[in-house]
Amino acid sequence: MKKLFTMLLLAVIALPTLAFDDNDYQKFVKEVKQDVWGRNLPQFNNRKVSAQYKDESAVILARYEELTVDLSKKFNIFAFGNLKQNTATHLKRNLIKINDKAALDKFSTFDFRTYDRSFNELMLREDHRTVLGVKVIKPDGTVKEVSTDDYQDANEGKKGQEKRTKLAVPDLQVGDLIDYFIYDFDVIKEDNLDPTLFIFCADYPILDYQIHCAIDKNLCTQYRTMNGAPDFKSGKNGDNITLDAHVKSINKTLPDYAFNAIAQAPFTLLYVTNTNVGLYYTPESAKQKGLQANPDAKVIQKDAWQPWSDYKLKWTLYKKMTKMVKDAKKLKTDEEKADYVYNYMVMQTLLFKQPYENAYNFSTLFPSILDRLKVEYGRGITTSLYNEPLDQLINYSDATRFIILKNGKCYFPLKRAVGANIIPSIYQNRDAIRTDKPKKFAKGPFTSFRIAGSDASDNIETVDIDAVIDGGMMNIRRQNTMSGCKKEGVIPIYTTAEELIKAWGKPYEYTTFADAYNYKESEAKARAAERAERDKKDIPENFAKEVKAYHDKAPVKINSTKVLNFGENNLPFSYTVNYQMDGLVKKAGRNLVVSVGQLFGQQTHIEGKERKRSDAIFFDYPRTYAVTLALTIPSGYSVSPESLQKLNESVDNDAVSFMTRAEVSNGKLVIDFKKIYKHQQEPLVNWNKVLDMLDRAYAFTSRQVILKKN
Repeated sequence: MKKLFTMLLLAVIALPTLAFDDNDYQKFVKEVKQDVWGRNLPQFNNRKVSAQYKDESAVILARYEELTVDLSKKFNIFAFGNLKQNTATHLKRNLIKINDKAALDKFSTFDFRTYDRSFNELMLREDHRTVLGVKVIKPDGTVKEVSTDDYQDANEGKKGQEKRTKLAVPDLQVGDLIDYFIYDFDVIKEDNLDPTLFIFCADYPILDYQIHCAIDKNLCTQYRTMNGAPDFKSGKNGDNITLDAHVKSINKTLPDYAFNAIAQAPFTLLYVTNTNVGLYYTPESAKQKGLQANPDAKVIQKDAWQPWSDYKLKWTLYKKMTKMVKDAKKLKTDEEKADYVYNYMVMQTLLFKQPYENAYNFSTLFPSILDRLKVEYGRGITTSLYNEPLDQLINYSDATRFIILKNGKCYFPLKRAVGANIIPSIYQNRDAIRTDKPKKFAKGPFTSFRIAGSDASDNIETVDIDAVIDGGMMNIRRQNTMSGCKKEGVIPIYTTAEELIKAWGKPYEYTTFADAYNYKESEAKARAAERAERDKKDIPENFAKEVKAYHDKAPVKINSTKVLNFGENNLPFSYTVNYQMDGLVKKAGRNLVVSVGQLFGQQTHIEGKERKRSDAIFFDYPRTYAVTLALTIPSGYSVSPESLQKLNESVDNDAVSFMTRAEVSNGKLVIDFKKIYKHQQEPLVNWNKVLDMLDRAYAFTSRQVILKKN
């Protein structure tokens, strides 16, 4: 009877959720459009664009954002009382002039979520809805709103409660203006909203950018302005805190090349937190209601340490991991033991193409194993390359936890890890704080330091090519070898699970992929067989994409592919591809013209307004790219001396270097091609040096060699 009552109660609660359907959503859409299009925003009546923007791909005449967050309480039987509920709306509206085909392609299609309704851990229903509104404005002033009938269902073959829609904007042309908005409505119970990011620049100039926020005063509102972003003007309106900003004539645009928006673009990051929610940790700084503008980062850092220090649960290890820990005890040094454990986790990460444990779990699992091994260690926090610096931390969840041995060696979360001896690129050269206090370490003492970086000689991709002319075709055998950070994200793409386990699993006595599963033998073998079938399909497809990306053209035929080294134990990762290309060899009377430049991979080409730069250069990491081509000269032919001379050039400065060298040796035309990016960051004054190297490398891709008939 008790079970029946519970089922009936759940059914009663679920009915309102299931009742929301497409008809309800369309009614909601109509109400939202009526509201948004009816607002008094005079900047959206401006249809004129100054001649100074005629060469821009597009111009944003007006951009308006509005964020509202209301807090309410509602009784819930499962919470045994009142629960807290955020109702948030986020409106983003843009008026954009389309000046060329690139912008036309970008704004001609939209794909967006319409609505989804789901339950969270407390059986609380969360409600998410999105509305897209689009108007096309012709040069003669004619305005046409895109009808709901033009929106196409995008849910075919998909299951679940999330609904999606796509739109191909009809009759949008170069010279038109598009006025569109995206309106997000969210009801979130006993949880916090995702952070809101306001960026004060874009891919195109912005003539007018206005922001308005109205947030319940009983919530905690924290924000940080970064990289010169304008501050909000704060105020009060009834029970709400208001934040406003209005900026005009933002002519600075975001570069496409070597630019880190988090480190370089002006933006404001805003967090709205319930002061006492039921599902997650609430940081101490967020328990204070009201507005905190640019709070002290040290307070937020304390929020990052506290939940880590408070962690009480003990990890229970799987049988196979228990054996791994037992084997680690036999090793001599603390570093050997830690490496053995960490590389096991890296192996699992690569095998299953996802982190063995998420960042938070890693920060408690890894040290708990070190405790079992009696390895001494400290703890550290930093932020990644894609988060704000530690001394400007705005939310504790933006901090990354890591483990550091007494000798200074660091072990980071597994998402980009390729081995114990390589610091993931996103953490290199980042400021960090460490403590060696073993327990209750949230109050320190702390030591500040900078995480080590790497050199161009650590992160190398070498390419060795043997090429043979076969009539109008060219047979190519290419071997790519990668070391250091160049291995990130590459190993699982070209390697089957069985190949990986044979290389990485040797120290752990794993011989087949089934050994990596914590299931009974029959199920493990069944899952391994399923993965083998997927690999049989995916790996060849990935290699085909690799060849096409290398040449910007699909091969005529791929004869074979093979992974030679798998990147274990800090070794390089390498593979070969054997394929046939056309279009590289042409007859010119009795002679042959060979497009050798196209054998060195696609090179970055900077053109248009991107050549004029006002920002420092920000690479992921320093690196070296080196190619050696050995082209067999067909019998009866020789290399034109004029062609050979044009294949030699060199530039070397404090930022980059570029070198090509060609010679004929043992019946082959041998060309060496090398680019070096010497540092992770370069000041703006070095832009012309970098640009010169890029121009030379790109120009080299058009080099041809004339093989003269003897």
